[in-house]
Amino acid sequence: GVPPFNGLPDQAIIIEISHNRREKAIENTPPSYADLYMKCWSSNPDLRPTLKEILTELENLSVETDKFIINPIDNHQIQNNISLYYPDSVSSPIESSEQTSYRKKHVELLNGNLVIDCPLPANLFVNVNQRASKEFTHLRYTACTCAPEAFKEKNFRLRQIEYKPPRQTELFILINMRDENEIAMSHTLYGIMENISYLCSLENSQMWSKDGWEKVVVCIIYDSRNNINERVLSYLTALGVYQNNVAKEKVDNKAVETHIYEYTTSISINHFKDNFEMKKEADGIVPTQLLFCLTERSKPGVNSYQWFFNAFCPMLEPKICVLIDAGVKPGYGSLYNLWKAFSVNPKVADKPFESAFGYISVLSEGFSAYRYLSLQNCIGGTFINSILSNNKYTHKKHTLNFDLVTKSNNSWIFHYVKSAQAEKDAPETIINKPQR
Repeated sequence: GVPPFNGLPDQAIIIEISHNRREKAIENTPPSYADLYMKCWSSNPDLRPTLKEILTELENLSVETDKFIINPIDNHQIQNNISLYYPDSVSSPIESSEQTSYRKKHVELLNGNLVIDCPLPANLFVNVNQRASKEFTHLRYTACTCAPEAFKEKNFRLRQIEYKPPRQTELFILINMRDENEIAMSHTLYGIMENISYLCSLENSQMWSKDGWEKVVVCIIYDSRNNINERVLSYLTALGVYQNNVAKEKVDNKAVETHIYEYTTSISINHFKDNFEMKKEADGIVPTQLLFCLTERSKPGVNSYQWFFNAFCPMLEPKICVLIDAGVKPGYGSLYNLWKAFSVNPKVADKPFESAFGYISVLSEGFSAYRYLSLQNCIGGTFINSILSNNKYTHKKHTLNFDLVTKSNNSWIFHYVKSAQAEKDAPETIINKPQR
């Protein structure tokens, strides 16, 4: 979308309108639609169509009826929470979560799949400096209708492979969420963004330097749309990687399995109990490629690791996969130190005693990494699919580690990286719950 009087200061817009000047229709706008909104610009109120007339005309112009999801989360609460980050923002009409919303819209499918580029809300757009690319001005939404293992086969795509040339992903980072709040989520993402800024500061590095952020993708996965914390959604909305009431329930009569949101943000927000800290590009924050995966419902045998390893990794083919729990903040420079350990030793697939023998029974789920190549099954010299497609590994990391170091024709080892450190806030209350 193009904002009205795009590029003109407010004072100039006032002068233009007072002189009864109006914009020209945007190129390629359907003539009937352009005629309708030009009527609404009339300086004579009597010549403007009524709201009822506008709705009737839009109904006639519509080609396809799309049923959009009304998120069961309290939309009023989301709007109130967003105002915490952008207090000068203008509230938009909120649709009742008790009603079913229908919007008339013609959407062309991309390779048979629903992919929508959604313009940023105005209160986020004003913070965007790089406005020449949709990567920064638009959120991309994809309605995925297949299982993780069929993601690539069904012609679903991620933004990184559509750039020219396609971007090589060096670090693919999974933030694994369960029931954490926006404070825990923000601490992890804030720490990651600080680390990406550090990578971009390495001017003498052959791998990183100022455009190093293009080689890092951060993936946030949450299981079940109905269970997510509304304040987490507000936080992600403030970063630009989520918009409410965009998701589809069905595409071509196929149920949507997961909702995928992609956006490159230049805003970092670190939450505390009573306040927050926001940083932008002027504060040294570099762009961060975000991928938010929100499953429609919980399904037995399908979890965040399978979406990460079996759907997204085959598409991006990252060199290193980093796993971080929400609430764990990686120390400054830790991601570089972790990456460097892999680049120095090509056999590293990361307990001082155990590591000395090249084997660690269980990697920390809070902060660990794998070389993606080591996770591939190999038949006749061709890598086919991740060994994570076997669901037993996603629950039993010791089984995965044992199978990695005993793979035939391979000599993978595990190793501690002492300089790659992370911290986690102590819980406010002690509960009888299995710890990760």
